Amino acid sequence: MNNSPEGRPISIPPSLQGSKMVRKHVTATRHTDFWFHDGSIVIVVGSLMFRVHQTVLSTHSEVFAGLFILPQPPPSETAKGGQEMIEGCHVVELHDDSEDFTDMLKGIYHPSHFDTLPEDLENIIPWISGMLRLSTKYMIVTLRQRCISILKAKFPTTFANYNTMIANPSRKHYKSDDIMRVVLLAEECNVREILPYAFYCVARMGLTRIVADSATDISWKEKAICLVGRERLRWAEMSLSHSFLFAFRPAPNCTTPQCGLAHGPHKEWRLLEAARSPNPLKLFTRWQALNVCAECIAHSQTQHREGREEVWQHLPVIFELPGWDELRDTA
Repeated sequence: MNNSPEGRPISIPPSLQGSKMVRKHVTATRHTDFWFHDGSIVIVVGSLMFRVHQTVLSTHSEVFAGLFILPQPPPSETAKGGQEMIEGCHVVELHDDSEDFTDMLKGIYHPSHFDTLPEDLENIIPWISGMLRLSTKYMIVTLRQRCISILKAKFPTTFANYNTMIANPSRKHYKSDDIMRVVLLAEECNVREILPYAFYCVARMGLTRIVADSATDISWKEKAICLVGRERLRWAEMSLSHSFLFAFRPAPNCTTPQCGLAHGPHKEWRLLEAARSPNPLKLFTRWQALNVCAECIAHSQTQHREGREEVWQHLPVIFELPGWDELRDTA
């Protein structure tokens, strides 16, 4: 007998005393939250055992469904090398991280688990990683999509969602280490749709940080792509999103001759150019500083809006990724 953490023993039938599986896991810990008395399968992950329901896992995952429909030998054959059983349940061993598996079960069994989602990216990453990894591995579509939606809220995949995100006054800036971790997680779990904006964030980091040699960073190849992308962002800022500053031209319907001689646009461009890194998606708001007429301001605002959107559409190309549509198809 193996005493559980709750004091109730897990009985091991005499026929299994010689079982290699049982000998290996007779000291495994029964998970306190996921050991259901009416569970129909015992899953061993590392040093933890989970007694859960085949029907629940099969409903959410076609991989588990396929695993559980495999014909099982009768209990009487277990001593002859058949399927192991504990407390009348077949035993399956999975080679996953036990914490990841626990998080996956929380996402499946407790929908309210998502109500406890942390706010900061630093805390979201460990909270979501296990669920995303295993929902990808075991093809748990609904859980995977919920995890992806959380990442997309932080790393938007449409221009409209990006504008919504930056309009949030309580939005916090991401730490460079966290951005690197998100890129690695997205690549591991094939969530490539968030990579364009994630690479945009990397490209805007300080040069010293980008070239820092850290084992938990993205690859040097990807860093090189981001450094080249950084120069492309400067070009996009100058020729697309903020061209109304760099090469100001009065509006076609302008009737104020002084607008053609205004120094405001040039001064604002110099301020923008002096920034640590290019930010062509940044929303310009200092319209009165241009010192031009209302018609010219309206014309510049149109140029700015259209230019920023064009930059967004070009983000995948800037970082040598497939187009937005192809990236979405791979999600």
